Amino acid sequence: GAQLLTRWRQGEIAKWQAEAAARALELQVLRAQINPHFLFNTLNSLRALINEDPARARDMVSRLSNTLRHTLQHSAKPRVPLADELAVVRDYVALEQLHHEERLQVNWQVDPATAGASLPPMLLQLLVENAIKHGIARTPGGGVVGIDISRDGPLLRITVDNPGQWLPGTSDSTGLGLANLRERLQRAGGEGADCRIEAGAGRVKVSVQLSA
Repeated sequence: GAQLLTRWRQGEIAKWQAEAAARALELQVLRAQINPHFLFNTLNSLRALINEDPARARDMVSRLSNTLRHTLQHSAKPRVPLADELAVVRDYVALEQLHHEERLQVNWQVDPATAGASLPPMLLQLLVENAIKHGIARTPGGGVVGIDISRDGPLLRITVDNPGQWLPGTSDSTGLGLANLRERLQRAGGEGADCRIEAGAGRVKVSVQLSA
């Protein structure tokens, strides 16, 4: 009886350790997703906006709430609907435009054929955040971020391009965290998942394909 009790206790301890490790991983993912600079800039912009335009300030608080809730609820899931990811990235872009103002313009090209597709959570968010942080923020006068989402048979294709420079072999200079992105694609991208980065004519383009 004592031996069985000991084994049961060991099993319970192992289970709790596994749960603690899973929670620690979720927290690590969450910390990686919520950019403190983004939060700081957004709150500063909101503080100024409250007196200038209370209605717009309320709208932006709702968008910030949506962005944070999405991060909390979806960061540990293997896949989320593209429609959900698009909604939160549109909120995110609106908040970034609050900070960058006319320096940030976005050109959306979303093929209706992508309706019903899914993707790893925060993948589009990561691409767009990188384009703004390392393209718009570092380019005098800002510019246009292009977001193109289309379908090619069973594959979903996402291309995000921005003004800037990139030299092959210096992927870290994009700030993209390509290793993180490729790991997610390998884990949840399905057959044919791939990620490419190209540069030319003063623009940097990151292309991702994955099973839709």
